[in-house]
Amino acid sequence: MGQVRFALATAFLLFYGLAITALGEEDLRLTVGHMILYWLIATALLIFGRRNRLFREIGRFAVPLIDMPMVTWIQTTTVSHSERSQTVALFTLALLLFLIVLSSFSLRARHLLLSGAVGIACLAVVYRAAGLSPVSWVAGPLLLAVTATMMSWLPRRQTLLIRETAERQARRDRLARYFSPGVAEVIESHDTPATGESCEITVLFCDIRGFTTLSENLDATEVVRLLNDFHGHMVDEIFRYGGTLDKYLGDGLLAYFNAPVRQSDHAGRAVECALAMVDRLEVLNRDRASRGEPPLRIGIGIHSGTAVVGNIGAANRREFTAIGDTVNVASRLQSLTRDRGVSILASDSTEAAAAIGESRPTPLLFTSAGRVEVRGRSQGLEVFVPSRG
Repeated sequence: MGQVRFALATAFLLFYGLAITALGEEDLRLTVGHMILYWLIATALLIFGRRNRLFREIGRFAVPLIDMPMVTWIQTTTVSHSERSQTVALFTLALLLFLIVLSSFSLRARHLLLSGAVGIACLAVVYRAAGLSPVSWVAGPLLLAVTATMMSWLPRRQTLLIRETAERQARRDRLARYFSPGVAEVIESHDTPATGESCEITVLFCDIRGFTTLSENLDATEVVRLLNDFHGHMVDEIFRYGGTLDKYLGDGLLAYFNAPVRQSDHAGRAVECALAMVDRLEVLNRDRASRGEPPLRIGIGIHSGTAVVGNIGAANRREFTAIGDTVNVASRLQSLTRDRGVSILASDSTEAAAAIGESRPTPLLFTSAGRVEVRGRSQGLEVFVPSRG
């Protein structure tokens, strides 16, 4: 507000100089001293308001305590020596209306109401000096009062908008932790389901092999840096294929596809994502090798099936997650990658579902790795090692 006041005071002072010297407006000579004084006050408030607390406090109430009295002083002096007193009085009304609007920059309703009350008093002084009719005495102050009252609502509305924007940003930040930008945008435009729903999903379970042995020779800072670096690369791929990050599991992570946004090719997306994660790990390992660090190895299990998905947990600590046998099978397949000597194992249900959905430039191939027994299931299932055709 100090900058606006200084700019306006400077503009009016320049106008005075131009009008007096070029246009011959001699009436303005009567108040040029007033204008110079106002410019000096505006300059002081701008300069010292940034350094001195007293000037900063004065600046907050400068509109009703400085600007409006200065305008009244200048306009009253002009009215008493002008033949166009009514025009000067109406111009005063416009100036006071502008100052009330300027007072709204403080975002405080009490400043606006004070400006409205002082403005009405100042207008009455000018109107009396101009000798205006009783109708003007009613219309002008009423306009100032209505304007101040309406503008006093603005700070409350702005505060509400700021709060809503902050809450929306916080919600967007939470979504960005778990969902790709495209999925987060869809969820943000709709309400995330609060109750669980049973749906078909493809679960991807990833884990670093031998992490316990690897971390024994690292301090806490190095362990955190390693995990952050690893998770950053892997999550990039999950989000790139439209997956949902369920949670981090120490040196591993759990993700799934086809929830909360439906994807007809969710199984294929999960398999392609797993292959891309293995490729991304090679890039990460090259960077680690350049720093003299040992390579990382991962195991990924993928399984398609029915799971319950929704906001689950205590009322004040809920997470959007998936639970059920499908998640457990994917975790078990991840563990079996070590025994089979491969990086990725996909179940027969994922292999069958991967043929459904969108066509791909590069087809997916699945090589059988035999049948496996999964703890908690009465029947085994056939597993496959996926690759690109």
